Amino acid sequence: MKRPIYLALATTALFGFTNQQTRLLTNDDARNAASVITSDTLKDYLTFIADDALQGRDTPSAGLDAAANFIAYNLKTWGAKPGGDNGTYFQNIRLERATYDKASTQIVSGDTTLTLENDFLVFGGSGGKVSGQIVSITNKLPQYNVRGKIVVVGENLRSEYDALMKSGALAIIGGSNYSGDSWKSFVSGVRQYAGGFRMPSDASPTGGPMVPPTISMSAEGYKKLAGLADSKAQVTIVASKDYAMTRNVVAIVPGADPKLKEEYVAFGCHYDHVGMNPNLPGPDKIYNGADDDGSGTVAVLNIAKAFATSAAKPKRSLLFVWHCGEEKGLWGSDYYNKHLTVPKGSIVSQLNIDMIGRSRKAGDTDPRNKSLTGPNSIYVIGTTMMSTRLGEIVHGVNSKYLGLDYNKLYDDPKDPNQFFYRSDHYNYAKNGIPICFWFDGEHEDYHQLGDEVSKIDFTKMEKIARTVFLTGVTVANEAVRPAVDKPLNR
Repeated sequence: MKRPIYLALATTALFGFTNQQTRLLTNDDARNAASVITSDTLKDYLTFIADDALQGRDTPSAGLDAAANFIAYNLKTWGAKPGGDNGTYFQNIRLERATYDKASTQIVSGDTTLTLENDFLVFGGSGGKVSGQIVSITNKLPQYNVRGKIVVVGENLRSEYDALMKSGALAIIGGSNYSGDSWKSFVSGVRQYAGGFRMPSDASPTGGPMVPPTISMSAEGYKKLAGLADSKAQVTIVASKDYAMTRNVVAIVPGADPKLKEEYVAFGCHYDHVGMNPNLPGPDKIYNGADDDGSGTVAVLNIAKAFATSAAKPKRSLLFVWHCGEEKGLWGSDYYNKHLTVPKGSIVSQLNIDMIGRSRKAGDTDPRNKSLTGPNSIYVIGTTMMSTRLGEIVHGVNSKYLGLDYNKLYDDPKDPNQFFYRSDHYNYAKNGIPICFWFDGEHEDYHQLGDEVSKIDFTKMEKIARTVFLTGVTVANEAVRPAVDKPLNR
């Protein structure tokens, strides 16, 4: 039977479209697909992301939500699949804020009473009341029995807090180097920090068993309490909580191979910055974060566009995550890795972009820019630290394509700056996922008001974003996922 002509045309169009979607994007063909990533497009996106209207994209804030909506709108326009909660592009995170009653929150031992803000601040834990013997720890933990005790530790032992939590301490009280006016400034700064919001906890502020609080003391308060070792003390925390929502933005572009499309190459960045400070002198009070990490935000967005709008796809699927709260302590990537929106073990690598927009100009002698990379240079971190094969791909793609000057200065777990541990890729690495991190280096405007769009080198950004895109294509087309053949040293 002869089909009506309109039905034949519709069927042809349908199957033609399907074939286009599943055609393999080879490593060589990917060069043409990369041409979607342009300096002009990057500038257009960044002009919005780093605009004053977004008020520095603090976590949480209306400005950060506006950035998330902008990212999601474009992803939907290009046809990328939602990868967040309930068929959306958003993975929602409920933040919490504890408000402590200043009059009732105190530490009492005999005739000594230490009070909130005057002597100490509370970080984490829950409300309640505990009593126990004071133990002052000055050395490493094995020699101490802290179960059921109130533990006082010096500034040098802050790294032991997690172990103390697991050892049954009732409360952990840490000393600080802040005294007098410096303590007052510290307290004032903490009050402003993210409006007091923190990542969620299962602790209840007002009822149930008390979750051990972490307390930071002024130098004077620490000296008093440490001097009361072996005495009994009572710690009373009176708190209430309120909540705010923030979110990661997550999208997926499915791969072409029937089996390998169940695995993912992840691309990531953080789209938050440090907000604004209304108390600053002068008219400018907004930290726009054009480089940190507006540059990564729009680079990943343009990479997502290149994949989503290409008729051909690589073998594996592509996962894109814009993380919130990186500036607060890698919040979004920590949450994502604990609440994956793809099957556990399916992410074969994570390619992270955090600051790729600045270049050190010839003749620049500013010491604040001494580690800033030049117009054709970028730091790559992680290529030698987890997966030999991923490192080979990262450097091989660059050599074959645009030939950027890849600087491995910080590609070392012994790097004193600890950059490997300071951006979102680290939470993927902790999950056993090999990573690479592209980074232009710290500069004069790092976390300063001057981190503006006008100072961005968009030609450099284009080169790096195209190279990351091609790196992702190559990883996605590998017959075998990059093996983790080196232990993560931390």
